[in-house]
Amino acid sequence: MKSKFTSPIFSIIILLTIILVSCKNEETVELPSKQDYGIKIFRLSKLEFSIGDTIEVYGKNFGETKVNSVLVFDGTEVSDEGYISWNDSTIKVIVPKDAINLSAETGLVNLSLSNIGKIYIINKESNSLSYEVLRPWYVSVISYFVQISLLITVVFIYLKINKMWKRKHEREVAESQSLVGLSIYIANCVLWVCYYAFVQFDDKSLADTSIYIFEGSIFFLIGTGIFVKGQRRLGLWNLIKQALRLERKEADYLLKKWFRPANAEAIIGILHQIAMIDEEYDPKEEELIKAFAKEWNIDYNPAKLNLERHKGTEDNYIRLRKTVEKYLDREPPLEQVAQLKDMITTMIQADEKITYEEEMISSELLPMIENYLKGDEGTIQYLVLIVPQSSEQEDSIAELLPNAEKIYTSGGMAYMIDSFYSKKFAEMVCNQYREINYFTIVKTPDT
Repeated sequence: MKSKFTSPIFSIIILLTIILVSCKNEETVELPSKQDYGIKIFRLSKLEFSIGDTIEVYGKNFGETKVNSVLVFDGTEVSDEGYISWNDSTIKVIVPKDAINLSAETGLVNLSLSNIGKIYIINKESNSLSYEVLRPWYVSVISYFVQISLLITVVFIYLKINKMWKRKHEREVAESQSLVGLSIYIANCVLWVCYYAFVQFDDKSLADTSIYIFEGSIFFLIGTGIFVKGQRRLGLWNLIKQALRLERKEADYLLKKWFRPANAEAIIGILHQIAMIDEEYDPKEEELIKAFAKEWNIDYNPAKLNLERHKGTEDNYIRLRKTVEKYLDREPPLEQVAQLKDMITTMIQADEKITYEEEMISSELLPMIENYLKGDEGTIQYLVLIVPQSSEQEDSIAELLPNAEKIYTSGGMAYMIDSFYSKKFAEMVCNQYREINYFTIVKTPDT
């Protein structure tokens, strides 16, 4: 009985053994071992090289053609155009730019061969070799300073705080700090601290950002005005609300500075000269100019503008006319020029009386502006001409007015001083030259 049981069991064991062996052999055929098919890198033609250099990789079992194999530098595959040649034992390749991504700890990166897109990817992965990418000296210097960036940050923040801390008792210093801006700054830094602490741990960045939070907190405290004499008794919360109210009033200062109309300062200058043309600065005129200046966020300083004006109404007339002429030469928008015309009219009528000087200048400026708005069509102009009475006088005129145009009239040759839109204004200019003994006339369109 015993032999009867032994024989079948023994037969089953033998059968199972044959099946297992045959399965194992079949598996070996389908998935070759690394010893049979593994790629081996022996060495590189050089272990130190720069980006863009050509190097050779020596080894075995690379394959006679590249097919689907790739060379990998620190996780970066060499593109197809980076291969110069490929055979079973040697690969000639151009070092890709991303090969400079060095390991932070060792300064070395790995180079390996892999055969992607096939079932044998693991079995055909090669060994790795270490290499070092040569870097310019300044890169090493920069890397060094990055390593000591925390110390640099501490010194930088100290110098900033030290400068401000010395002046923390001054109201102007306190009001120069934006509590809203600092709040946003601190909140942003706190977010980064959380990121470096809990998402992607980075102790250096964590410490660096924490220092900036400290800086922002100090500036915020100074910005509340708590160090200004007599302010501490108001309490921190009241000081914060007070500072925020002030900041709300100033919030659009920079926007107005950036987006105010082009030529706004020139327009303010023109309006001021018109207000002062009669040498009387009426409060209503001043109020109008200040309103425009405030709207455009311009620092209007009447005393400074008056220094630029010379005594003598004739000089001021000519200067004002040239200012408007220069403004129009910039080709401002028609809408803006039309508004300037209305402003001039409003300015002249602001004090409810029109002086001789205001009438004189408006008779010239308003037609000039109207002429610009119409596109230089159909405007009658008056020419002021100097007629030399001798060769000596002709020489002096040429010296006095080097750009004066020579024209010929029925009375002979003359020098044209300028053309004007108002006969009254032209006569005034004419009288200026008569006073210095030049024979001057006004040529009207009908003469």
